[in-house]
Amino acid sequence: MTEILFPAIQTFNTSYAPIVVQGYLPESGHGVKRLHIVNDSSVDIMYEHCFRQLPTTVRRTIKPPTTALSGFFGESAWPIGILDLKLELRDNRDKSKKRTESIEFCVVRSYSRYNAILGRTFIQKFGAIPSTIHGMVRFLTDQGVATLESTPLDTLCASVTNKDSATPEEKGANEWWVIVNPEYPEQKVKIGGSLTHETKEKLRNILIANSDVFYFRDADMTGVPREIAHHHLRSSMNLAPIKQKKWPMAPERSEWLCREVDKLVKANILRKVNYQTWVANPVLVAKSDGTWQLCIDFKDINKACPKDNYPLPEIDWKVE
Repeated sequence: MTEILFPAIQTFNTSYAPIVVQGYLPESGHGVKRLHIVNDSSVDIMYEHCFRQLPTTVRRTIKPPTTALSGFFGESAWPIGILDLKLELRDNRDKSKKRTESIEFCVVRSYSRYNAILGRTFIQKFGAIPSTIHGMVRFLTDQGVATLESTPLDTLCASVTNKDSATPEEKGANEWWVIVNPEYPEQKVKIGGSLTHETKEKLRNILIANSDVFYFRDADMTGVPREIAHHHLRSSMNLAPIKQKKWPMAPERSEWLCREVDKLVKANILRKVNYQTWVANPVLVAKSDGTWQLCIDFKDINKACPKDNYPLPEIDWKVE
């Protein structure tokens, strides 16, 4: 019997960080990151956001669930289905040390920063020995003992990626910037560099042919006539309206905010009210490109409105 021991490495982790590794799906040729290995899960979980990025041929093999999943406090939830996939794990340094086993994933609809949870069934099939202290997991292969070191979450930004896809530098060089409306050449649409040339051409033609569905200025955002649809906030009657005090703002932000409000007023999106019942402050949120986005602090109004016990389903549910 071969004995698997963890080395006395210098990077001894006393914080018991989660073991997060990367695996491969040989059936689809894709790599999956953010695989969380735990000892206290009786099933192997795959989250829906990861399942949606798998190829269509793989997603069609999902089977209906047979039982519900129970949590620590007794709550239960039905998974979307059961998916049998072959999972391949490789040594971080010696790629020849690899092992492939068939894993039965329960696909669940829930938010998580991980893509999948590998529990006790995975540990049993791989014969793996995880160590949260060392931040690694070891298992036997035909070529010897394989070692997978945990990777910090901030470096695992991709969910499901094709192993044969282009590098980020190549994708950036192959990106297209399409001018949908010649009257507004500064407003462009980016087409990713991972698409084929033919697909880019078709997508560009579709965007240009349907340029009327995009808005390029505030005046293009015409509202729905009130005789067709009218939105009303139903706040609790026993709560008095809240008028927030004016928040101080830097001069350059205040000047930018006034310009944006003037644009919305001229476009008939906003109108002046002399006697307000509810008053909420505007908030400027910095965008990734360095510009500002105008938002409104509606926390007080949201607290005053009763909660909907049957909210609308997510967009993925509607598409299904």
